[in-house]
Amino acid sequence: MRDFPKDILIEVMEDVIEDLHGHVHRVSDLAVDLGTGLGLSEYELDCLALAGVLHDVGKIHMDPTILGKPGPLDETEKDLMQRHPELGFAMTRNRLDPRVSEAILYHHERFDGKGYPFGLAGNAIPILSRIVLVADAFDAMTSTRSYQPALPVDFAISEIIRNAGSQFDPNVVEVFIELANVNQLPLATTA
Repeated sequence: MRDFPKDILIEVMEDVIEDLHGHVHRVSDLAVDLGTGLGLSEYELDCLALAGVLHDVGKIHMDPTILGKPGPLDETEKDLMQRHPELGFAMTRNRLDPRVSEAILYHHERFDGKGYPFGLAGNAIPILSRIVLVADAFDAMTSTRSYQPALPVDFAISEIIRNAGSQFDPNVVEVFIELANVNQLPLATTA
């Protein structure tokens, strides 16, 4: 996909934003597994792998004090943080396959239309974005972050299942459950 310094950008993301270290690779791996289970083509899986590692690329433009804040964000900080999908889209839209850039832009859209940045719902959200959302949410819950400790894997799985049809696409969750049942979910390791 056109001359885009993906590897360098991923290293910068992981160096600048501590919470992303390992996260982007686990999201990418789980997203590809979910996409495989959903029967996506090889090219779509390649796009999905790239969208998984770059989904949070817009965060490199965010204030580090917001990214590393140990507690809840205030409304202003939350509004700024919710701009990262649009910032990531702006960085990638003329350099990558549109499916990758759109997955970055829409990866916080919820199946019920209550997500951001546009409040898209259901199948109006591109499938790659719906997949990245599940992978991102699972890894965020099961990884220690600056603002929260890792949650138990069983709890994270139950949250994904509980939010099928509201936050998450039920078809993606169905494949997620299949992966969970055969213990094929990528997990963060603790030091």
